[in-house]
Parts: sequence; structure tokens; C-alpha cells
Amino acid sequence: MIITGDQVSKDLEEKCQVLIIGSGAAGGAIGAELSEAGVDVIILEEGGHYTSKDFVPDPSKMIPMLYRDAGTSVIMGSPSIIFSEGCCVGGSTVINGGMCWRVPEKILKRWNLEFGLSDITPKELEPYYRKVEKIINVAPQSPESLSKAEMMFHRATTKLGYLIRRNQRNQLNCTGEGLCVFGCPTDRKRSVLVTYVPKAMQAGARLYADCRVTKITSEHGRATGIEGQIIDRKTKKKKHKVRIKAQLVIVACGAIQTPALLLGSKLGNSSKQVGKNFLCHPNVKIVGIFDQQINYWAGVHQAHQVHEFLEEGMLFALGGVHPSLVSLSLPGFGRQSIELMELWNHMVVAGALIDDTTYGKVIRLPWGPPLALYQIDDIEYERMLRAIALMSEIMFTAGARKVLLPFFHLQELNGMDDIKKVFSSGIKKAEIETLTVHAFGTTRMCADPNRGVVNQWGEVNDCSKLFVVDGGTIPTSLGVNPQETIMALATRSGVHILENKNKYLS
Repeated sequence: MIITGDQVSKDLEEKCQVLIIGSGAAGGAIGAELSEAGVDVIILEEGGHYTSKDFVPDPSKMIPMLYRDAGTSVIMGSPSIIFSEGCCVGGSTVINGGMCWRVPEKILKRWNLEFGLSDITPKELEPYYRKVEKIINVAPQSPESLSKAEMMFHRATTKLGYLIRRNQRNQLNCTGEGLCVFGCPTDRKRSVLVTYVPKAMQAGARLYADCRVTKITSEHGRATGIEGQIIDRKTKKKKHKVRIKAQLVIVACGAIQTPALLLGSKLGNSSKQVGKNFLCHPNVKIVGIFDQQINYWAGVHQAHQVHEFLEEGMLFALGGVHPSLVSLSLPGFGRQSIELMELWNHMVVAGALIDDTTYGKVIRLPWGPPLALYQIDDIEYERMLRAIALMSEIMFTAGARKVLLPFFHLQELNGMDDIKKVFSSGIKKAEIETLTVHAFGTTRMCADPNRGVVNQWGEVNDCSKLFVVDGGTIPTSLGVNPQETIMALATRSGVHILENKNKYLS
């Protein structure tokens, strides 16, 4: 029941009970929840449908195939932040590292106090988390799949007395091929593509890939369906028109695409909060160079996380970054860059997730696409410098002879004594290379409709029969990877809809 763009030969008109826009963490989870209860569901996905047979370790092929804008999306600011998200059936779960952590309890307390979300408690979320963890097989990584680099990282962190934890990942007997960001070639990463989407299809749901939604239709304050386009997968140009009518519309396009769709449809923004309150977990990375050959790529992506500094807004891990991508950010040009890349098997890449302390926004450009704007503040800037210093300390403790930095001017450290240069060299915010794969807040949940876009169930405040269930509803930064929380909240929304069929499905 997965229909791709090349299978559609004319304009498309459909009807269903529930229409879900987006097939990632949220769309997949709520799609399976509803369809398995007998609801007639259609899921729409702008990207293509691919399987493990299509996934190869070739970034020139995989990035245009699986990533939105071929991985070139940028959050504008000083510094600008490279943003990566999936655009394919399964969404970002197909190309992420599979980290699964529950939302910290202190964050839920904040949601209660600041946003009135008194019903979203650890006890309330427990059954939804358990259900998600069973379906996507959340489990610690097996020791056999760990790389030499991960073991060195673990020993060095432990020697320094820092708390390091084995990562919880959605995987089943992962062999540690380290190709998560290009799609798992063995289906051992239990992404939405191989879990929730098949469950929904087996229950009778329909999924249209290569389908771009341009507008949510409405009448008298009630969502009625969508208008969209079947697009050519290669050219991204329109092939056919799409019109779908539904009793209930659920938007799950992510915290950047969803606000643009709502703004373009002129829905959900009576509070003027759509696109506001944007959060993104800005990241920084370093590269350690060792005398001995490490082959850091030979093992699982992110087997451990350093949680010692979570309360200070920093989380560290090794990252499975392809050499072609690392080469783009190494210092030097020409021969110098080539000489550095000749040391690839001696390199180890580590990154830090920074907990947000400021907000940006997402606007809709006049011709339709979204533009994210975000400026790191002084607190985030200090956290970035401290994270770089602490990760460098771990690298040198592990035996690195040199650490390459994400700065334009101070580009390397040559020992422990050099770490103080991170703080004394006058690094400017605009000089820091940053990236992220997370986005929140732009359609945030709040009990007060004047301060948010949706209620605690994801129901849009000023338009009936319209829900938002993606990461944009999360009202604050989490400080940890969000995919499991997004799935749990979407599942919870699905259960709420089923418990109130007379209200939503009639």
C-alpha cells in the first residue's frame, strides 16, 4: 500500500478518516496507532520510498536521496548552523544514530510549571514509552559492536572520573557497521521505515510517497483535508495535483516544515506563536589525531554518551561521520587538506550537544519554503567553548597527539597545556562551526492558548479537526536526543483520538 510518485499517472483525489502529513517519528507512530485500531488512514511523505537494498556507503548518492535539500539546509545566524533532517519514508529515523532517551523528569516539571502541562508526568508517559521501546526495540549496544575508538573514549572518560553511559538505541542485534546516517543496510536499526510504517500498512493504511502538501484546507474553522502535488523524484517538479478530504488532519512534518505549512494555510496562528520559540540543540565537534591507527569508523555509531555535564547543558559522544563530510571542515586547503585526510584512520570525531538557552524563529518565505533564524547567546557560547575544552581533555587523555578545532583561527591544540587557548584566544561566535539535527518549539504545547499553538494532546487551539504531533510541539529544549519522546507523545495523542472518536472522527 505504499504508492510512489512514478506509480501515479493522473491527478489524485482521495478520502479517508485521518490524513497524516509526514512519515517520520511522529507520523509513523500515530499512523500505526490509529490504523491498527481500524481507522482509515492515509500518510503522505514528500520524500521517496527506499529500503535497505538501496542503502550504500556513498554520501554522494545517499545524501541527495535521503536528506532534505541534499543536506544543505542552514539555520541562519551568527554563526549559521548546518541542519540535517530526513526527507524519505521514515523521515529522520532512517538517517539518525538511533539514540533513545526518555525526557528528563526535571524537564516535565518545567512543562508543568511554565506551560501548565500538568497531565504530562513520568507516570502518565510511562506506558507510552514502554510501548514505543518495545516496538522499536530500544536496548543497550552489545559489546561486540563497539569500535576501538569507543573503548578508548570510555577508558579516558572513566579515568577522568566523568559519568559515561552505554547508549540506548533502537536496534536489534546491531553489528556496528557505522552506516546509520546513510540508512541501515541490514535493517538492524529499527527505524520507522521498518517498524511503524509496516505495522500501519499491514493494518490497511495507505502511504503516498513523493507527495508534497502545499495547503491544509479548511471550512468554518475546521480542517477538511489538503491540497498538494505528486512530484518527480529527480527534478522535484510537480507532476500531478493531489486533493484529499479527511475527517481529521494530523501534521507531522517537523518543527521547521510544519510552521511554514500552517502559516501558508493561514491556520493555527491566532496566538501569533506559530514559528516562534524555535530550539535546536546546537552542536560542536572536534577531531582527535592519534599516532596509532584507530579505524574509528569500524564500529557502532555513538555507543556511549557522557552525561557528567547534562546539568550544565552539555552532552558528549563520538559521532559516525563519513570522511568526505569531515574533510569539508578540516583546516587548510590543497595539499595540507589532503595530508590531513591521509590520516583518516588515525582520527576520532567527537561532538557535543548543547542545551538551548535562547529561542529563534521559523518564518515562511513569500514563495513558500521555511527559513529558520537562530542566534546563539552568551550562555550557549560559553557552553560551546567549555564543551570543546572538555572533549579535548578526553582526547588527550585517550592518547591523541593533536586535536583539530571547529574555529576559523584557532584550528588545533597540541597537548593538555594548549586547552586554555580555547578560552584565551578571543574566539568570536561567528567563528564557530556548528551543526544540528534536532528542532523543537515552533508549535509548542501550552495550556494557555495565548502562549502556545496546541494543547497537551497536540490539538490546534483555533482550528478543529487539526492536530500537530511532531517535535515542534515540545515546548523546551530536552538536552537529550528527542526521537523516543516524539514517538511517545504522538502515540499518546493517537490514544486520545481513539478514546474520543465521536469528537474527532465524525
